[in-house]
Amino acid sequence: MRPILVFCLPAIGDFIRCHSAIRIIAERFPGQQIDIVTSRIAAPLARLMPHVRKVWIAEKHWKPGLKERAGLAREIRKENYQAAYMLTSSTKACLVPWLAGIPERIGYPREFQFGVVNRLPAGWLKSMVAFGPRKTRLAEQVCAIARLGKRPAEDAPLPAPQLVVSAEALAAWRRRNGIDPARPVIALYTSDFANKRSWPIERFVSIARDYVARGWSVWLIGGPRERQAAAEIKAQLPDAVDFTATPDIAEAMCQIAASTVFLGVDGGLSHAAGALGGPCVLIYGSNRAYVHGPVNEQVIFLEPPISTPDWVENTRAVSEDRVREALAAAVRKHAPQFA
Repeated sequence: MRPILVFCLPAIGDFIRCHSAIRIIAERFPGQQIDIVTSRIAAPLARLMPHVRKVWIAEKHWKPGLKERAGLAREIRKENYQAAYMLTSSTKACLVPWLAGIPERIGYPREFQFGVVNRLPAGWLKSMVAFGPRKTRLAEQVCAIARLGKRPAEDAPLPAPQLVVSAEALAAWRRRNGIDPARPVIALYTSDFANKRSWPIERFVSIARDYVARGWSVWLIGGPRERQAAAEIKAQLPDAVDFTATPDIAEAMCQIAASTVFLGVDGGLSHAAGALGGPCVLIYGSNRAYVHGPVNEQVIFLEPPISTPDWVENTRAVSEDRVREALAAAVRKHAPQFA
């Protein structure tokens, strides 16, 4: 059987959502090899995804140019792919399977891609002109492409993205970092406090102090965007462990997988926490969780009521008490030994 190529979205959260479509394709074609194309920043996550054999790198935005895309197409041509699923709307990305001679190129004809995309999912026009949440819910769009527009039987839920850190890799990470597996951990993902998606610093600190008083470790998770926020929290809570200088995203996956419960805001690492399967509480405000949040069932979403003034931009309406209750419920259900 000839392999299948899936062009995934480049941003971390969007890329993780693409795994729902990969799961559908793997179920439709059992035993068939699946390769993916994505950005360099998202590529390390692919090795944690079931069903993915190989990753091709295509940088985001306008770089590289057409010359580099043509070079990628020449390399891809050697693999003799049967079909390409275009989960991205990028015209430059769609040119790659066309130049590579992949006979079946499946997707929505966005950005004037008629002819480049040569197999359209059923109901594609209705989907493209739809209004409301279903126009923007990315997880549904990528799954519809993978299903060729066919609805699942009895309106089955979307398959949830999965990331798997092996027990061996997790144990090795704990040994390298001197982590005691018996001590419970709350992982905090704050984003940048200047970002309207975040939650007030004093509330993160208050929650963290509660857990430190109970003997838990507090880990600050993220990358360059979260480093200033982590420094501000650590200045008030010296016991917190700052992991925001982590060199790569694969390390961050070990940090999240090793934690007992994850508390975060809207962002790529929150999608990763959901896909890793651990207990997860997410605070949403500027984006609504139904449209933009993970679809993993163990995730608890906390949002301001729609009646709250400025609810679209304001996470402050999510109280500390609601967060404490949600965290306690998540721990009772998924890690009762630490409740």
